[in-house]
Amino acid sequence: MLRAAFLLAALTALTAPAQADGIFDVCKGESKTAVAGTGKPSIAVVYLNDFPVTTTGPMRNAVAATLAKAEKAKIVPAKDVDAAKKLVDEKKWNDKSDACGQAPSLVAVLGQRHPNLETATASVGCTGDTCELWVDLERHGARSKDRWVRYVAPLTGPNDQLKTIQAAGPKLVAKGVPPDAPKAGLAAAALEVGVVTVRSSTDGALESDRILESNAALAACGPKGRKKHDVRGYWAEYKLSAKGNPFQTMVKAFGGRDPADEKASDCLKKAIEATQLRCPRDGKVTEVKTAICL
Repeated sequence: MLRAAFLLAALTALTAPAQADGIFDVCKGESKTAVAGTGKPSIAVVYLNDFPVTTTGPMRNAVAATLAKAEKAKIVPAKDVDAAKKLVDEKKWNDKSDACGQAPSLVAVLGQRHPNLETATASVGCTGDTCELWVDLERHGARSKDRWVRYVAPLTGPNDQLKTIQAAGPKLVAKGVPPDAPKAGLAAAALEVGVVTVRSSTDGALESDRILESNAALAACGPKGRKKHDVRGYWAEYKLSAKGNPFQTMVKAFGGRDPADEKASDCLKKAIEATQLRCPRDGKVTEVKTAICL
C-alpha cells in the first residue's frame, strides 16, 4: 500500500488535477504533452496527399495568414519542417543524439524549436452540392478543452480549382471542435471496461501513452467476465532505456480485490516490456510511473 500511495502521489502531481484521489482520477486526467505550450504560437499548415488541388505559395499564404491572425501566431518556416522531417527519418531527437528504437514524431521534434506548436490540417468537406474548406487546428501544448478547433470557409466554385481554395482562405472562421478529433491521451469524462487508458509521469508522455493505449496486448490483459462498469486500475513502474525499451517492470493492482488481478498484472508487465516506446529526449535511462485503467 505504501508503494501504491507513492505512485499515486507522483502521478497525481504530474498528470491529473490537484484534487484527484484515486487511480481512476489519474486516468481521467491528461497525458503530459509532447510540446511545452509556452511562448508565441507557431503554426504549420499540412496538406495531405488527397487534398483536391496542388498547392501554390499564394494559396498556402492565404490560408496560413488567416490562421496566424486568428491564433495570434507566426508561421513555421518550411526549412524548420524539413529539418525536423530529416531527424524523424533518422529516428533522432537532434543531430547529436543516437538513433531511437522508434522515431519521435514530427510534432515532438518540431516542438523543440517551436515550443508552442500548432498544426493545421486542410481538407474539403461536402454535403450534397455544398462544399467547405476545413482546417482542423491542433494546439499541441494546450489542455484538452482548448486543444482542437476547426476553421471553416464556404467554397464558391469547383473545389478542385486552385482559385476556389485560395479565395476561401481569408474567409476561414473558427467553428468549434472537429467531430472526429482524436481523444487518446486527453481528459476523459468516463472510463470504459476493456478500453485501455494510460497516464505516465515522464516528460512528453502523451506519445508513449498513445502507443500503450493502442496496444491490443494490454487490452487483452483485463480480467474476463467482468460486469459492465467494473473498470480495473493498475500501477506500473519501470525503466525506459535510451532506445525506448521498458525493462525492470513491476505492476500492481489498485486495491488488489480480485485474484484475477494478479494474473492481469503479470500479463500487463509482459505486454509493457514487449512494447517499443518513444525514447527519452535526453538519451538517458528514465524511471517511469504509469497508471493503467481498463
